[in-house]
Amino acid sequence: MDYFVRRGHECLLVSLEEGEGYDCSVAYLESTQWLPRFLRYTTSVTAAARHLRNFAPELVNAHFLPNYGWMATRMQARPLVLSTLGSDILVSAHRTALHRWRTRYVLARCDHVTSDGANLTREIATFGYPEERILTVPFGVEVERFEPAPERPESPIVILSTRRLEPVYDVETLLHAVGRVRREKRNRLVLRLAGSGSCEQALRRVDVEPRAQFLGWLDTPALMQELAAAHVYVSTSLSDSTSVSLLEAMAAGCLPVVSDIDGNREWVRDGENGLLFPSGDADALARCLEKAADDAPLRARAATANRQIVAERGSWRASMARVEHLFSGLAARARRRGVGA
Repeated sequence: MDYFVRRGHECLLVSLEEGEGYDCSVAYLESTQWLPRFLRYTTSVTAAARHLRNFAPELVNAHFLPNYGWMATRMQARPLVLSTLGSDILVSAHRTALHRWRTRYVLARCDHVTSDGANLTREIATFGYPEERILTVPFGVEVERFEPAPERPESPIVILSTRRLEPVYDVETLLHAVGRVRREKRNRLVLRLAGSGSCEQALRRVDVEPRAQFLGWLDTPALMQELAAAHVYVSTSLSDSTSVSLLEAMAAGCLPVVSDIDGNREWVRDGENGLLFPSGDADALARCLEKAADDAPLRARAATANRQIVAERGSWRASMARVEHLFSGLAARARRRGVGA
């Protein structure tokens, strides 16, 4: 939203979730908290539609299919661009027959869809959505905000995870893996977990030695400091498209050690610019952590290569320029046809 405002567009953010620091106008919708999540969004459609009528946008962009994508289609907003975020298609869409029906229903009513990874695009297409109406573009990072990788001291080796402490990110496997690193090597490792979530207390119980430093949620400056100090970035995610956390770590010069899933393979080549391990395999991850700690030349090569990869393929400004081009074209065609939200 801030990108579009700074480019001179007039924007309104409508949301049930509160945030802060936006450059645009914001309308927060009140909801009955005791209702199930699906019903909270469904019962907010009327209020959201009122804001849309008053604002009269030339285009509506709904983020995440099951909630705001559903709301936008119920409001019959047009032209409508759905921004899929990964788990809405890769996980939620497959839970039940009702979830699959909702996914097809929403997609069928979208003028265009954005996807942040090739694996996500392929999955969207399996629901019958035409690939020519899917823009595959990562959210990206502001590469210029990350300094070239500094010289990190060889001891201790700092391992950092910046994923939320939720089941899909499987941080428990990381805790087990660190415990299985050979003792003489484990003494050189420091594990730092930047993130919060519903699994935190359970993870603290797993971390019995303790080995992990739980940092909680960090704002952007603090997170960038952690990335600048870390040698190794780990993601144990069970499902992902293009992870912004991964791109941040690559831009900051951390060696990525990530689960061997489609979304990560788009960015990491095993043994070249990072290391891959089978999802949920703590023993394999432990071996990767030992290699990452011991192989300083690999860390140095990866730091140089990954910064270039992110600059070429993962730039936030370049990605947003492509999104703006799409939005402008759809809005212009809608004006010619006399169509509006």
